[in-house]
Amino acid sequence: MKILKIAVTGSAGSGKSLVCQRFKVLGLVTLDCDVIAREIVEPGMPGFTKIVELFGQKVVRKEGTLDRAKLRNIIVNDDLLRQKMESILHPRILNEMVFQMENAVVKIHKAVVVEVPLLFELGMEKQFDVTIAVKAQDMDLVQRICDRDNVTKEDAKKVLDLQMSQEDKMVRAGHVIINKGTRSELFESVDNLFDKIQKEFLTS
Repeated sequence: MKILKIAVTGSAGSGKSLVCQRFKVLGLVTLDCDVIAREIVEPGMPGFTKIVELFGQKVVRKEGTLDRAKLRNIIVNDDLLRQKMESILHPRILNEMVFQMENAVVKIHKAVVVEVPLLFELGMEKQFDVTIAVKAQDMDLVQRICDRDNVTKEDAKKVLDLQMSQEDKMVRAGHVIINKGTRSELFESVDNLFDKIQKEFLTS
């Protein structure tokens, strides 16, 4: 059975998780690469071992899990270590993402939606039939990252600087959803886009 594969991307704080939540409400299977990224570095996993070998015990919390805040603080200030970490994580994330897509149990719609923050940066768009970029105001991105991660505006901007610009993502995506700030407007945009996708791909 052919399953339609839909990628949702966007800068940190753009609202892509909310877009995926709406797709789930509409009856689509949803996956999240951030969740996959956490799963592959659980204690006991090869990814965990490799990360500790790279950074040392200072990135391991007392309870034995990775200290994600400490890791983030290191990599936003050290390009070489960030690249080494990405070379460990990204192939594992891609493999697990493909595995989960291929084994997704679809019920209502023959489609799976995956939240992929670094879709274009990693060339993952080739794995998908439909690509969607979510865009928000730059100042909203910064504020949401500050609120979510409890970091300063300066650190939030550093996180965004590591990612492809919103404009570049919009150019490369097949579809764009503008997040103006209210959930009702965002969900309406998702509903309208899904109507188009259904007509193009999911009606026999």
